Amino acid sequence: MLIPLCKPRLASFGGLACLTLAACSGDGPQSNVVLEGSPAATQTAALLVSGDPLGSYGEAFTDSEGRGFILVGPNDGQGAQAVYRLDGGTIRRAPGELAGPVTLNQASSMKLRTSAVTLAQLAGNYTIRFGGDGADFRLDADGKLTAAGGACQLSGTLRTDSSVPGTLPLTLTIAGCTLAGSYDGYAIRSLDYQPAAFRLVADDGKRVLDGYAVSYR
Repeated sequence: MLIPLCKPRLASFGGLACLTLAACSGDGPQSNVVLEGSPAATQTAALLVSGDPLGSYGEAFTDSEGRGFILVGPNDGQGAQAVYRLDGGTIRRAPGELAGPVTLNQASSMKLRTSAVTLAQLAGNYTIRFGGDGADFRLDADGKLTAAGGACQLSGTLRTDSSVPGTLPLTLTIAGCTLAGSYDGYAIRSLDYQPAAFRLVADDGKRVLDGYAVSYR
Protein backbone atom coordinates (compact mmCIF):
# COMPACT_ATOMS: atom_id res chain seq x y z
CA MET A 1 0.00 0.00 0.00
CA LEU A 2 1.32 3.45 -0.91
CA ILE A 3 1.19 5.86 2.04
CA PRO A 4 1.02 9.59 1.19
CA LEU A 5 3.51 11.62 3.17
CA CYS A 6 3.08 14.90 4.96
CA LYS A 7 5.44 17.59 3.70
CA PRO A 8 9.01 16.62 4.77
CA ARG A 9 10.33 18.85 7.53
CA LEU A 10 13.72 19.40 9.11
CA ALA A 11 13.85 18.63 12.82
CA SER A 12 16.44 18.32 15.56
CA PHE A 13 17.43 14.87 16.78
CA GLY A 14 20.28 14.34 19.21
CA GLY A 15 21.85 17.65 18.21
CA LEU A 16 21.86 16.69 14.52
CA ALA A 17 19.65 17.84 11.70
CA CYS A 18 17.32 15.13 10.54
CA LEU A 19 14.58 14.68 8.00
CA THR A 20 11.25 13.47 9.35
CA LEU A 21 8.80 11.85 6.97
CA ALA A 22 5.39 11.59 8.59
CA ALA A 23 3.13 9.02 6.96
CA CYS A 24 -0.41 10.40 6.88
CA SER A 25 -3.96 9.30 6.23
CA GLY A 26 -7.34 10.90 6.65
CA ASP A 27 -7.06 10.25 10.38
CA GLY A 28 -3.71 12.04 10.73
CA PRO A 29 -0.15 10.76 11.19
CA GLN A 30 0.18 7.01 11.62
CA SER A 31 3.96 6.55 11.79
CA ASN A 32 7.27 8.35 11.33
CA VAL A 33 10.48 7.49 9.56
CA VAL A 34 13.32 9.66 10.83
CA LEU A 35 16.50 9.84 8.76
CA GLU A 36 19.04 11.00 11.32
CA GLY A 37 21.79 13.28 10.04
CA SER A 38 21.72 15.13 6.74
CA PRO A 39 21.01 12.47 4.07
CA ALA A 40 23.85 12.41 1.55
CA ALA A 41 23.08 12.75 -2.14
CA THR A 42 23.47 9.54 -4.13
CA GLN A 43 24.10 7.58 -0.95
CA THR A 44 24.83 3.87 -0.73
CA ALA A 45 25.68 3.05 2.87
CA ALA A 46 25.32 0.56 5.67
CA LEU A 47 23.66 2.09 8.73
CA LEU A 48 22.16 1.33 12.12
CA VAL A 49 18.40 1.19 12.53
CA SER A 50 16.22 1.49 15.60
CA GLY A 51 12.47 1.06 15.90
CA ASP A 52 11.89 -1.66 13.32
CA PRO A 53 11.09 -5.01 14.98
CA LEU A 54 12.60 -6.94 12.07
CA GLY A 55 16.16 -5.71 12.47
CA SER A 56 18.76 -3.15 13.50
CA TYR A 57 21.06 -3.26 10.45
CA GLY A 58 20.23 -1.38 7.27
CA GLU A 59 21.63 -0.65 3.85
CA ALA A 60 20.48 2.51 2.07
CA PHE A 61 20.51 3.08 -1.69
CA THR A 62 19.33 6.55 -2.76
CA ASP A 63 19.77 8.95 -5.66
CA SER A 64 20.46 12.69 -5.61
CA GLU A 65 16.75 13.40 -4.99
CA GLY A 66 16.51 11.02 -2.02
CA ARG A 67 14.58 8.39 -4.00
CA GLY A 68 15.54 4.76 -3.61
CA PHE A 69 15.21 2.08 -0.96
CA ILE A 70 16.51 0.92 2.41
CA LEU A 71 16.95 -2.74 3.35
CA VAL A 72 16.60 -3.77 7.00
CA GLY A 73 17.70 -7.06 8.58
CA PRO A 74 18.81 -8.52 11.92
CA ASN A 75 22.52 -7.84 11.28
CA ASP A 76 25.21 -7.77 8.61
CA GLY A 77 25.38 -11.17 6.96
CA GLN A 78 21.70 -12.03 7.44
CA GLY A 79 19.07 -11.44 4.78
CA ALA A 80 16.88 -8.36 4.63
CA GLN A 81 13.55 -8.74 6.41
CA ALA A 82 12.02 -5.39 5.42
CA VAL A 83 12.27 -3.01 2.48
CA TYR A 84 11.53 0.72 2.67
CA ARG A 85 10.88 2.33 -0.72
CA LEU A 86 11.38 6.10 -0.82
CA ASP A 87 9.83 7.87 -3.79
CA GLY A 88 9.42 11.62 -3.42
CA GLY A 89 6.14 12.14 -1.59
CA THR A 90 5.47 8.50 -0.76
CA ILE A 91 7.03 5.82 1.39
CA ARG A 92 6.17 2.13 1.39
CA ARG A 93 7.38 -0.60 3.70
CA ALA A 94 7.25 -4.31 2.96
CA PRO A 95 5.96 -6.22 4.78
CA GLY A 96 3.15 -3.85 5.79
CA GLU A 97 3.07 -0.63 7.72
CA LEU A 98 4.37 0.02 11.24
CA ALA A 99 2.33 1.99 13.75
CA GLY A 100 5.27 3.36 15.74
CA PRO A 101 8.28 5.56 14.88
CA VAL A 102 11.32 4.20 13.06
CA THR A 103 14.71 5.93 13.23
CA LEU A 104 17.21 5.21 10.46
CA ASN A 105 20.42 6.34 12.10
CA GLN A 106 22.60 7.64 9.29
CA ALA A 107 25.04 9.15 11.78
CA SER A 108 26.48 5.64 12.18
CA SER A 109 27.10 4.61 8.60
CA MET A 110 29.70 3.07 6.31
CA LYS A 111 29.79 3.68 2.57
CA LEU A 112 29.09 0.68 0.35
CA ARG A 113 31.21 0.25 -2.78
CA THR A 114 28.72 0.54 -5.63
CA SER A 115 29.02 2.05 -9.09
CA ALA A 116 26.99 2.25 -12.29
CA VAL A 117 26.05 -1.17 -13.66
CA THR A 118 24.71 -2.35 -17.04
CA LEU A 119 22.75 -5.43 -18.05
CA ALA A 120 25.63 -6.56 -20.24
CA GLN A 121 27.94 -6.61 -17.21
CA LEU A 122 25.59 -8.96 -15.35
CA ALA A 123 24.69 -11.30 -18.22
CA GLY A 124 25.53 -14.94 -17.42
CA ASN A 125 24.51 -18.10 -15.57
CA TYR A 126 23.88 -17.97 -11.83
CA THR A 127 22.89 -19.97 -8.80
CA ILE A 128 21.15 -18.35 -5.82
CA ARG A 129 19.61 -19.34 -2.50
CA PHE A 130 16.72 -17.68 -0.70
CA GLY A 131 17.01 -19.22 2.75
CA GLY A 132 16.62 -22.97 2.20
CA ASP A 133 15.34 -22.68 -1.37
CA GLY A 134 17.75 -22.70 -4.30
CA ALA A 135 17.54 -21.83 -7.98
CA ASP A 136 19.70 -21.67 -11.08
CA PHE A 137 18.94 -19.06 -13.74
CA ARG A 138 20.27 -17.33 -16.81
CA LEU A 139 20.36 -13.57 -17.25
CA ASP A 140 20.63 -12.27 -20.82
CA ALA A 141 22.13 -8.96 -21.91
CA ASP A 142 18.64 -7.63 -22.65
CA GLY A 143 17.58 -8.18 -19.03
CA LYS A 144 15.55 -11.34 -19.54
CA LEU A 145 15.85 -13.82 -16.65
CA THR A 146 14.98 -17.48 -17.26
CA ALA A 147 15.02 -20.62 -15.13
CA ALA A 148 17.90 -23.08 -15.53
CA GLY A 149 17.26 -25.57 -12.73
CA GLY A 150 16.93 -25.93 -8.98
CA ALA A 151 13.94 -26.34 -6.69
CA CYS A 152 12.58 -22.87 -7.52
CA GLN A 153 11.96 -21.85 -11.13
CA LEU A 154 12.78 -18.18 -11.66
CA SER A 155 11.71 -15.94 -14.52
CA GLY A 156 11.53 -12.19 -14.89
CA THR A 157 13.06 -9.00 -16.21
CA LEU A 158 15.77 -6.59 -15.08
CA ARG A 159 15.42 -2.98 -16.23
CA THR A 160 17.80 -0.04 -16.60
CA ASP A 161 15.44 2.75 -15.42
CA SER A 162 17.18 3.30 -12.09
CA SER A 163 18.78 6.53 -10.89
CA VAL A 164 20.44 4.77 -7.92
CA PRO A 165 24.06 3.75 -8.62
CA GLY A 166 24.70 0.01 -8.70
CA THR A 167 21.03 -1.02 -8.80
CA LEU A 168 18.66 -2.33 -11.47
CA PRO A 169 14.90 -2.69 -10.83
CA LEU A 170 13.41 -6.12 -11.50
CA THR A 171 10.20 -8.08 -11.67
CA LEU A 172 10.41 -11.74 -10.68
CA THR A 173 8.12 -14.74 -10.87
CA ILE A 174 8.88 -17.89 -8.88
CA ALA A 175 7.23 -21.27 -9.45
CA GLY A 176 7.68 -24.84 -8.25
CA CYS A 177 8.57 -24.22 -4.59
CA THR A 178 7.22 -22.69 -1.37
CA LEU A 179 8.26 -19.18 -2.54
CA ALA A 180 5.94 -19.30 -5.58
CA GLY A 181 4.57 -15.87 -6.42
CA SER A 182 5.24 -12.53 -8.10
CA TYR A 183 7.81 -10.10 -6.72
CA ASP A 184 9.26 -6.65 -7.37
CA GLY A 185 12.73 -5.64 -6.29
CA TYR A 186 16.30 -4.85 -7.24
CA ALA A 187 19.54 -6.38 -8.41
CA ILE A 188 22.40 -4.70 -6.54
CA ARG A 189 26.05 -4.83 -7.58
CA SER A 190 28.67 -3.97 -4.96
CA LEU A 191 32.27 -4.97 -4.30
CA ASP A 192 31.12 -5.62 -0.73
CA TYR A 193 29.07 -8.59 -1.94
CA GLN A 194 31.91 -10.47 -3.63
CA PRO A 195 32.42 -13.28 -4.49
CA ALA A 196 28.74 -12.95 -5.50
CA ALA A 197 28.19 -11.12 -8.79
CA PHE A 198 25.18 -9.29 -7.40
CA ARG A 199 22.52 -9.35 -4.70
CA LEU A 200 18.87 -9.90 -5.51
CA VAL A 201 16.24 -8.47 -3.14
CA ALA A 202 12.51 -8.59 -3.90
CA ASP A 203 9.16 -8.65 -2.12
CA ASP A 204 5.51 -9.41 -2.81
CA GLY A 205 4.24 -6.96 -0.19
CA LYS A 206 4.14 -9.64 2.50
CA ARG A 207 7.53 -11.35 2.42
CA VAL A 208 11.03 -10.33 1.43
CA LEU A 209 13.48 -12.50 -0.52
CA ASP A 210 17.20 -11.81 -0.28
CA GLY A 211 19.94 -13.82 -1.96
CA TYR A 212 23.36 -13.54 -3.60
CA ALA A 213 23.78 -14.60 -7.22
CA VAL A 214 26.99 -16.57 -7.79
CA SER A 215 28.21 -17.10 -11.34
CA TYR A 216 28.79 -20.57 -12.79
CA ARG A 217 29.66 -21.87 -16.25
